[in-house]
Amino acid sequence: MVEEEVGDESRLRGRVLAILLVLAILGGVTTAMANFREANTCLDCGAGAAKNPEIQWLVNSSNTLLKAPEELTKEDLQKLYRKYNITENDIKFAEGKLPHYLEGTILSGKVATMGKVTKEGKIEDWTDPLFYNWCVKNSYKVIPAAKALEIEEKARKDYIRKYGVNPANPKVVIVNEIPLPKEYVRDLILSGKLTPEYTTLAVEDRCDPDASSRTGPWAVNDKLYLWIVEAKGDQKPVEAYLQDTVNAYARFYQFSPGTLYYYHLQDYWDASDVTPWDNSSKLLRDLAKDTGGLRDDYNDRDPTNDIVIGWVKFADHNGRADCNGFFSVAATSTYVWTWPHDSIAQHEISHNFNAGEGGTWPWENGYTECIMNYWYAFWGTDKWCTTHWNVVNGNINGYWE
Repeated sequence: MVEEEVGDESRLRGRVLAILLVLAILGGVTTAMANFREANTCLDCGAGAAKNPEIQWLVNSSNTLLKAPEELTKEDLQKLYRKYNITENDIKFAEGKLPHYLEGTILSGKVATMGKVTKEGKIEDWTDPLFYNWCVKNSYKVIPAAKALEIEEKARKDYIRKYGVNPANPKVVIVNEIPLPKEYVRDLILSGKLTPEYTTLAVEDRCDPDASSRTGPWAVNDKLYLWIVEAKGDQKPVEAYLQDTVNAYARFYQFSPGTLYYYHLQDYWDASDVTPWDNSSKLLRDLAKDTGGLRDDYNDRDPTNDIVIGWVKFADHNGRADCNGFFSVAATSTYVWTWPHDSIAQHEISHNFNAGEGGTWPWENGYTECIMNYWYAFWGTDKWCTTHWNVVNGNINGYWE
């Protein structure tokens, strides 16, 4: 099956190159590329996106105007900012120089919410009496889950009106300390001029598909509890991530785990003692140390169906997780390949249910779209390939013994 798909892809590349050659002969390379780009643009996939990532790669590789970040002059940057409609506030937000979008709202500070995700992806209020009492004793404001998301959405819209910046989807990312339009960074990645530093997967990135789910999380009594914990201090995220995390969590209903509950806890996790500060492996260990007790003391007091995801502002990877384990770390920003927030959450939570990595590049996964493949995760897929779907399904339901 994989060989057939790779063969199809090779034939596709051949046809693409043949088309480009003919068009170049007839009308010149510039006209050929313009026509080819227009013919293969997917209007539903976002600005400049192609119907096939490999086609887009070939298109952008021909663009000799693309420069790596270190090659850009001040004049080049100004041209890019004008081209992509980047404002001073877009740059300030990326540099952390604008106020937090929740500042001045009831969601600022020590806030806790408890919610239940429905199969339709809607949020319903739910209360854990034990955790509610803890919140009161520790001076946390408890906001109903649906109301919290409503307030967050209003704050996001108000922020856009005031600053022209969407905190859930900012237009600028920092690459090698240079503020760049996100769309330009994607073109650099597609052209091959910008690649991730971690193209070789480390040992902790791998999962054992034969490991018993009884040693990892699973839906005991048809219930799962996700603890969404936010770092405080310098690692407090400035981007909106909660709705994306909940959306990703809801996708696990396709495995029929029962009911999905979640907690959201702000200003709780202190990651300031992690050195180096952006090391995702050490952030993961620190998260487990600082939040491990949450899994033991609340809801049904069975830690087996409790998993924790901790959000930070920045890390050396998009995320890191314990395979067949209970903890994961997610970063709203990273070096070069910053994924959509929901892709990060879905990918890392899948690791908790023992789904292994699907490779960095699309050909490493046989060009099969999958959230566990770095390339497809970067482009925002919400799909599991059959292999990883089966692993998650088996582990989340406790089938493997």
